Amino acid sequence: MAVIEISKLSKREKFQLMEALWEDMRLNADQMEIPQEHINLLDSRRRAVETGEDSIFEWDDVKHLLREK
Repeated sequence: MAVIEISKLSKREKFQLMEALWEDMRLNADQMEIPQEHINLLDSRRRAVETGEDSIFEWDDVKHLLREK
């Protein structure tokens, strides 16, 4: 399916297509290759949290902070 074809779909059809894509990706996630640069980035972020250099915030707290700005 070409991008031009997707642009002609209704919103409902686009959401159905997105749901089908996400479901397919979820079911096949263990077969997908993760680029080494992504692994490296996640490892460095994990180390930063473990050493106290960075911290993790709960999503609800982040949304609250963003609303205050």
